[in-house]
Amino acid sequence: MSESSLPAAGWYPAAHADGRMQYWDGMAWVPSAETSAKRSPFLKRPISRRTGALVAGSALVLGVIIGAAAGGSGSASEAASLTSQVAVLETEADEARSAATKAQTDAARWEDQRDDARAELSALSAELGRMKTDAEAAQAELDARAATIADLEGRVVAQTAPAPVVETAPAPVASVAPVAPPAPAAPVKVSYDNCTAVRNAGAAPIRVGDPGYGKHLDRDGDGIGCE
Repeated sequence: MSESSLPAAGWYPAAHADGRMQYWDGMAWVPSAETSAKRSPFLKRPISRRTGALVAGSALVLGVIIGAAAGGSGSASEAASLTSQVAVLETEADEARSAATKAQTDAARWEDQRDDARAELSALSAELGRMKTDAEAAQAELDARAATIADLEGRVVAQTAPAPVVETAPAPVASVAPVAPPAPAAPVKVSYDNCTAVRNAGAAPIRVGDPGYGKHLDRDGDGIGCE
């Protein structure tokens, strides 16, 4: 309520004073001790019961209006404060919702990146498995070819290797002289060009001291050739 709508200065029955007459200076109630000199001559004269009732009723209505105005002013201030607090809370809630939305968006993007990385890793693992299988197949083929080549080489060597030469000592000439014991037979000299010839002669493995043993047949030098 504005100042222009407040009651004019004067004496009114005050609700806070149990209906006793109090002076209203146009802005607030003035204590009785300070307003005794301000009492209107009209109010100093005796008034009729009807007039007093009318004045009391009017003052009571005025007091209710003033109290309502004061209460309305306080309520309006409290409402304005509450409205401000609500606005602040709504702003904070909007910011929280925005942060939550951003977090959800980031989480979805990270999940997509994680799924892409997993898919790429799975593809790389599958490719690695295929490469490993191909490498094993290639190695098996190389081993088979090496075995075939070794077998063919062995056959060629067996077909071209000369037969082992066996040298025998000449028989002793008989004489009229007393018969001497026969001389021991000279050892048979045997030689092999390679292990294929040794195997074909059934002499593998050949050891040091065996007929035909040679270092060219014992590559690792352990005394046993054509193992």
